[in-house]
Amino acid sequence: MLPFRWLDPSWDAGYYDLMCAIWKSDMTVGKYNGFVAEGYADVELLGRLSCIDELLVGPDAEDISVGRNRNVKLKIVRDDVPLTLAVKSFGRQSILQDRIAACRGSKARRTWLAAKFLESGDVGTPEPVGFLERWDGKRLVESYYLSVYQENILSFTGELVRLFRYDQDCGKLLSIMQTVADAVRKMHDAGFQHLDLGNQNILLRCTGDSEWSDVQFIDLNRGRIRDSLALAERARDISRIYLPSDLLRVFKEMYFGDTPPPAAFQREEGHCRRLYAWHSKSRNLRHPLLWIRSKATPSGSLADEVYPSEKDMWVWDEKSGQAVSVMRSKDKRKHYPLKRHWRTLIATLAGVLGVSREYKALLPTCYTESVKMKNSIGISISPKAETLERELGLLERLGRIPVFVRFYHHETEQAWAFAADVVKDLASRGHSVSVGLVQDRRAVIEPKKWGRFIDFVLDRVVQDVELVEVCHAINRVKWGIWSFDEYAYLLEQVVLAKERYPDMKLMGPAVIDFEYPFLMAALAHMPSELNFDVLSHHLYVDRRGQPENMQGPFDALKKFVLARAIARWSSRCDDRLIISEVNWPLNGTGAYSPVTSPYESPGPRFNDPSVSEDDYADYMLRYLVTAVCSGMVERVYWWRLTARGFGLVDDTESASWIERPAFGVLSHFVSFLGESIFIRKLPADAGVHFLLFERDNGETVCMGYSSVGDIEVEAPFKFSDIVDAFGCCEGGMKDDGIVRLSGRPVYFRMLVDASDKKCPQSCENENREEHDQVGSH
Repeated sequence: MLPFRWLDPSWDAGYYDLMCAIWKSDMTVGKYNGFVAEGYADVELLGRLSCIDELLVGPDAEDISVGRNRNVKLKIVRDDVPLTLAVKSFGRQSILQDRIAACRGSKARRTWLAAKFLESGDVGTPEPVGFLERWDGKRLVESYYLSVYQENILSFTGELVRLFRYDQDCGKLLSIMQTVADAVRKMHDAGFQHLDLGNQNILLRCTGDSEWSDVQFIDLNRGRIRDSLALAERARDISRIYLPSDLLRVFKEMYFGDTPPPAAFQREEGHCRRLYAWHSKSRNLRHPLLWIRSKATPSGSLADEVYPSEKDMWVWDEKSGQAVSVMRSKDKRKHYPLKRHWRTLIATLAGVLGVSREYKALLPTCYTESVKMKNSIGISISPKAETLERELGLLERLGRIPVFVRFYHHETEQAWAFAADVVKDLASRGHSVSVGLVQDRRAVIEPKKWGRFIDFVLDRVVQDVELVEVCHAINRVKWGIWSFDEYAYLLEQVVLAKERYPDMKLMGPAVIDFEYPFLMAALAHMPSELNFDVLSHHLYVDRRGQPENMQGPFDALKKFVLARAIARWSSRCDDRLIISEVNWPLNGTGAYSPVTSPYESPGPRFNDPSVSEDDYADYMLRYLVTAVCSGMVERVYWWRLTARGFGLVDDTESASWIERPAFGVLSHFVSFLGESIFIRKLPADAGVHFLLFERDNGETVCMGYSSVGDIEVEAPFKFSDIVDAFGCCEGGMKDDGIVRLSGRPVYFRMLVDASDKKCPQSCENENREEHDQVGSH
């Protein structure tokens, strides 16, 4: 009986013709009808396949998976040459399904047709051998699809599970996703809609540490052949692929390549995904017997390859030097415990009056006290064995400034030991060294491993370090901490370490960004046995522009004041503030940028916070002097010395690192004023900044810059010459004493009596209360 086209009006003419051709070419193999491909249809093999039902229960058959349908690995010797087949035995169907199969073709027949079509289009699928089916009147009694068994091939499901659980490298995840996305696009472009494109139906081979190839599609019986696929048909297929929501976003962008996914595709894909999610959740109710049977699935089948909870998925991105979020914001919010929000609110209400009081007391004191600049500016490094000497060479040019080194829980003991050796070497060179203990999700899940990590690191470095920062960016769940209870749980291991090393100085809680309610709540929910010697904070202020930009009523200066007020108010830390991480992301650095990682999406970017290398240098220097000279921040660690997306030096090309303007600017600052004493800030118009320093040789220097663009102002002092940010003498003064200022700081060599730090030629309002000037920034 030929297939009835009316059963599926969506069939293209080409699909119908192929079905008819398959029907007409049927052969008889013993008690079966079907077809065996040329090259396999010899007498010996056909004779063996004529009793395939017996072979599948014999000693040469090995179950791959069982259930309603059974997949079997079958070994056959043919002309003294071993041949291994993958046989899919389709289970018995209802009468209605048999009637449909009589018109459309059995699942085995349709799988064969689809596989031959994919093979003709050079789309991956296991080499088809044939199909066999046996009818008893109108009932389909047996049906089998045969293909060449694929040795050393893996499922997309299994590889994702392995990566999420044991090899949490973002580069590898993106590599396998790109490989699969390209293969799915090729299949769709060939005109095939799979209709059951779950991860388990995508096979591929691992060809290297982070390389995959030879993608092959299986379970093809639901597929449809088209002249071309519409967006809705493509969307329906992709809606069956599982990835956490932000990685799914990346996968869809990979699928479309150089153009963003069309809005119509996104809507349809989301609609189909929601329908399929409901369908999956209701499966146990719709098919209770199948659900009971699935509970008895033997260990080792694909059914046992279980993804970790999305809450427990933690992925490291080496390019941007950070953990990356696998979920979009709306999906992350589903996992936030309600207690997290209540505790933040309660801690804020409990502390708002005390912190406000301290803030009001501190604000007028900004820039009114002298500050020793020595050891106030530090640099973070991320040492690697292959580049350590070059990095130490760069560090030497910055002098003996403080250095910050992080130890990552997700790395190996060999990496920890190497970093510990670097810490000892830096200490021996005269650097003040501090270290950070950085958690991952497994640190929370396996606290004993976190404790062993702390012991391993501290046993090797505690005698050589000034401060130990405990945990990292605890208000960002991508770093593995979802609640204050989990944070306190990690700190319990630090309490034990503190008992062994009572002289160890700790800093924390290392909250990131301007989220001070969370900071107050974190301090309130620490173990009672633990106090921080320093409040450490990762304060990026405003990635979308200069540090003087306002966020509500707060610019950088006022945020420093508010953080310091929290340190003074809290009983859980001393009155000391260190900014242990800050930088600006750089334009044009793609996936290496902390704001673009892990994947550079096609199309225009909106509200992009990245800045140019020149602006990066200017903002950095202004941030540093604002933090330190205001007297609010004891030290700032810049993150970091070398990095393509955000470092002082671009380490993209291993053969030749490129020193960015920021490296030259910082190098000159620390050599010129690193040992100086900040004296005071001179009165000036809003947006104009003059900071007075005394160098260790007695020379007085004034740093000047504008945060309101290029401007000409009358210098409120006399000076001999102007030195630019790199240490080169420049012009800039007109005959009438007018100087040109820009966003890049310059240095004026002052003509003043070093014993009297007042300018002989100052503004009329020189004696104005200093706190009146604070509000102009």
